[in-house]
Amino acid sequence: MSHRFRILAVSSLASFAFASHTARADEVEDTENRIIVRGERAEGIASGATGLPLAIIDTPQSVTVIDRGVLDDFAFDEVNDVLRYVTGVNVEEAETDRTYYNARGFDITEAMVDGIQIPNIWGPSIGSLDTVMWDSIEVVRGANGLLSGVGNPSGTINYRRKHSTGERRVTGELTAASWNRVRGEVDIDMPLTADDSWGLRVVGAAQNSDSYLRDYRSNRTAIQAVIDGRIAENLAISFGYARQEGTSRGVLWGALPLLDSAGNQLDWDFSTSNTQDWTYWKSKDQTAFAEATWTFAPGWSVKSHLTRRINDEPSRLFYVYGTPNAETGLGLYGYPGGYLSTARGWIWDNRLDGTYKLFGRDQKLTIGVQRTTAKFGYLTYPVPTSDPAWGALPALQSGWDGTEVPYPAFGDPVESARINDKQWRVRAATDMELTDRLSLILGANYVDVNTTGFTFGVSAARSESAVSPFVGATFKVLPGVNLYASYSDIFNPQKELGTNLKPVGSAKGKSWEAGLKGEATDKALFGSLALFRSEQSNLAEAAGYDVTLGQTLYNGIFVRSQGVEAEVGGRIAPGLTLQGGVTHLSLEGRNGDPVRTYVPRTTANLLVRWEPTEQLQLGAAMRWQDAIFITNSVGTIRQDDYATLQLQAGYKLSENVSFNLNVANVTNHKHLASLYWDQSFNAAPRSVTGSIRMTF
Repeated sequence: MSHRFRILAVSSLASFAFASHTARADEVEDTENRIIVRGERAEGIASGATGLPLAIIDTPQSVTVIDRGVLDDFAFDEVNDVLRYVTGVNVEEAETDRTYYNARGFDITEAMVDGIQIPNIWGPSIGSLDTVMWDSIEVVRGANGLLSGVGNPSGTINYRRKHSTGERRVTGELTAASWNRVRGEVDIDMPLTADDSWGLRVVGAAQNSDSYLRDYRSNRTAIQAVIDGRIAENLAISFGYARQEGTSRGVLWGALPLLDSAGNQLDWDFSTSNTQDWTYWKSKDQTAFAEATWTFAPGWSVKSHLTRRINDEPSRLFYVYGTPNAETGLGLYGYPGGYLSTARGWIWDNRLDGTYKLFGRDQKLTIGVQRTTAKFGYLTYPVPTSDPAWGALPALQSGWDGTEVPYPAFGDPVESARINDKQWRVRAATDMELTDRLSLILGANYVDVNTTGFTFGVSAARSESAVSPFVGATFKVLPGVNLYASYSDIFNPQKELGTNLKPVGSAKGKSWEAGLKGEATDKALFGSLALFRSEQSNLAEAAGYDVTLGQTLYNGIFVRSQGVEAEVGGRIAPGLTLQGGVTHLSLEGRNGDPVRTYVPRTTANLLVRWEPTEQLQLGAAMRWQDAIFITNSVGTIRQDDYATLQLQAGYKLSENVSFNLNVANVTNHKHLASLYWDQSFNAAPRSVTGSIRMTF
């Protein structure tokens, strides 16, 4: 059985059904997170915080789910576009092709796909991750030890693949946008057997685009095929393959200088770039997976999942460093870089889910074991020190055209890093209903990390292990209103290299969260309020880029994060829905001084969708953040508070044809993309995206 619906968003606890989007008819028993549609309402089931199949209102952490309907309506074709509108999440585009995410003051280093943990050994996102593969994106904020095996108090992003729905359907979309961006998408969903016990879902996208930044251009393709089926009534299997491949040219490695020698902040045009026209950064990421779920007794199942991941990133880059003279603009120098980064890894995850009797009630239990092995290589293509690429550069204010430095004389490759990483993760959690109103969640996870090898001439060896407990409770104050609280230890292994040229080691600490969650009786409207506090010691914080070594070095610092977060979402009137939230926090060091000042202390986001008629839909997406700054040896760089606004309109010509139009950054507001480093570039100006979607 399937239902047709559209989800605008799930704010912290639940998802809400709107109009005309086909949901996955999940006939395979699955204790992972899913959206279950019942008539005109939807209930969020999220295992992303605890590993247990709990309704989000019963989960003692903050959870937001962005559904496929939002991705389509607002033309969110890249993950960065989506995460900007998740409450409490900040997207740090430090370079054109390297992005970091943070929440509650800490970097989000953990990701999952269909509930399977992808260890952070793969590092930050490279390139623009396409959303064509995902049915929804779930973000759990707060300490996530039971979810990911480490206690990072920022959160975890869980990407949900598109799976077969049991219906036969083909959807295609053509998109044209500013800066010559053209894009095509296809989504093929078909049953493979007459009884719908087997199904195939194939999705793909191809995109080519110029940019508002001088010389920057990119192309990418993404494809995914997933087969779901049953071998027997109690044995379900799923397997598939996904690949994203892209090339960016005219890339920024590092970004623009923001202070001159007198400490004055520099204001660059939207299009300003200090790249050279020969630079490129390629990325090819491949994932193959297979899993089997066996229901061996009523209420009991075991799942085994195997993932193979391969990643290759060849690049030719150009880094610009130095401080421009306040009068002449001179003082910048070049740093050419030629690299080939490779990663090969296996992830084997096994879990047991079931129920047991205690206190005369059925209680939930999950136990999991994960083994991860990965090999990383890093080749450097050296450039002779006599090459002009190492020399002084002309003033950037004079207007570079990308030909200031000829293609460097890159030599034969030298092995700069070879790392073998092995991890064991063992987790267990139980949800116990003590009374009709009180539930208690208890759990723990064990992490063992062992790394051997070297990076840029120094040892990358580390061997650490720890057990992190988790405890959470929910109390039903009134029907549809819950109080909750949770606690988790923090144990976060870190691979960053310290200023002493040794691995920084793990960050450790504690994290608390408490709050209130409520939903209307028809589950059409939902709200939440959360108070949180986390303390971490030895958190890796960038101390600066070592030009001689060729990489960033880090210090371990103490950070205390505490704050409040509010979120609301759902239908507030016929045809009118919204999802929005506000986060306010403080980030202090051990002596009370502010730290990580590039993280905004207050952010707000809002998604609104209105359907005045059956054919017409209108939408708006807004995000605001307060002022941020970062200080270096020259002075202080500031970014004032700002808001961005995106407007959307869609028209349904028929059951099979619809049109969509989006205008992003409507006010054309100029602001920096990030202050993660003390270099940055301007975020995108106003842009227009139009598309036509056809379904057969």
